[in-house]
Amino acid sequence: MTLHWRKRLEYRLLKWQARFESAAFDRFFPWCCVVVLWTIFALLALARSRELSQDAGLAAIMQSVWLIGEGFTPDASLLGQNYLSLQGGYLIYPIAGLTKLFPTAITLIIIQAGALALAVVPLWRMSRNMAQLRTGASTAIIIVYSLYSAVHAVNIAGFHLESLAIPLLFSAVHSGFSEKTLRYWILITIALLTRADLGLAIAGLGILWLLEGKKKIGYQTLSLGVAWATIFILGVQPLYNAGHYPHVGVFSDYGSGNPFSVVWGIVISPLVFLSELLSEANFLVGVSLLAPVLFLPVVAPRYLIPALPLFAMYLTADVQKGELNEASQTIPITVFIFVALIFALAKTGSIIVQRVNVDRAIIGALLFTSVVFFTANSVTSPYEEPWAWGRQNPVDIARLELAELVPDDAVVRASEKMLPLLSERIALLEFLPPSEYDDRLGGDAVRNVNWFIFDRSEVPAGWIGVDILDFQADIRVGQRFVQVYSNAGIEAYVTPAEAERQGLVSLTQE
Repeated sequence: MTLHWRKRLEYRLLKWQARFESAAFDRFFPWCCVVVLWTIFALLALARSRELSQDAGLAAIMQSVWLIGEGFTPDASLLGQNYLSLQGGYLIYPIAGLTKLFPTAITLIIIQAGALALAVVPLWRMSRNMAQLRTGASTAIIIVYSLYSAVHAVNIAGFHLESLAIPLLFSAVHSGFSEKTLRYWILITIALLTRADLGLAIAGLGILWLLEGKKKIGYQTLSLGVAWATIFILGVQPLYNAGHYPHVGVFSDYGSGNPFSVVWGIVISPLVFLSELLSEANFLVGVSLLAPVLFLPVVAPRYLIPALPLFAMYLTADVQKGELNEASQTIPITVFIFVALIFALAKTGSIIVQRVNVDRAIIGALLFTSVVFFTANSVTSPYEEPWAWGRQNPVDIARLELAELVPDDAVVRASEKMLPLLSERIALLEFLPPSEYDDRLGGDAVRNVNWFIFDRSEVPAGWIGVDILDFQADIRVGQRFVQVYSNAGIEAYVTPAEAERQGLVSLTQE
């Protein structure tokens, strides 16, 4: 009886496995995964945005997008420079066109979530068509990608135009392997329009093609990547920033003034560069990226090569630390970690009836590890209680209420969490209170603006109660500014002329 039951079970499993290996399943399954992932990513990011936890970075991009949509150049006051000078992301223009029809923040969030979800399709195609993996291993790769901490960090860390390059680069690699040349070059070009320094990753991709024996496309890709990065770093980006490359300062340990001095500093002082590259903090970053995929990509190191030069530059740059702050820097390496994972699994398996069968123990260990690291490290881990995101407290409600009062033509200085709500304005400045109160701070806060928004919840711990009182009094000295709003620690001050123009009642007089 038991033997009969087992045979029936095995028969049914084989029957379902045959269905899973069918062409119809190959066509529809990844798109079903896209719909599910897009929904999850969008809901997580929208909930994060709704609770007003986004920072000035998102507000700066929103302001840039709004300026383009209104027909202005993207010289965002929050950036202090032209948006194109930062990364040469010309793909922002068609996105800005969409924000004329739909709300800016929601549009950016949904586009980014969609791009991250769409990466599933080329991932599936590569694992099935290039590596010849069975559906079980291919599905495992999609699950691991869905749980990958770096992907979730990108999703909720505001909006990064280069996130759109993830599905483009996956598709480009797939097109290169499948000899679809025209599609390959179109995908590569669009990816480069998201961020200029991706040219270094494209140059690395050219090296991969050379190692694969594809010399023509290899040399062409290498040349395009180097040329693109060089032209934008030395010519295009400085063109929008008074002739200066904007990121030289983050490499000040190696040189200053221009990119050549930085490169020369690295050449003459390689030990300084290597000591920073191999620092404990960077080592832990590498572990956090490779551990969730069971370190399998190191089994296929040639597929990691494309992203290594650019990732090394990111790791040695003096930028603000933190997973969310550094989320965009993990985008190129994430792409090629998963490309390497696909071919690493193919290496560990054996061919059975034209498909590579990977040991179930390896698949099981990979899935278990990805779940463990997602739970332990991801910014959307269950321990972070993402199901509770999106709830608005009285302070959030006060921020939203005040944002409705600020006129479109106001010149505003505001605290960080208010900025995304006010981004659709030409003149918007960030207020950054120092860790210790400065007697001159009140005058600086209201200089050159006619609206100032003070958020007590963002005051550093170094301020004591009397500091806040002194700051408020300093703003109102000589009736320069009057208070017109106060609720839940959110306060608004305007010039008397602006209060009269808007018909606002001075709370100070009351």
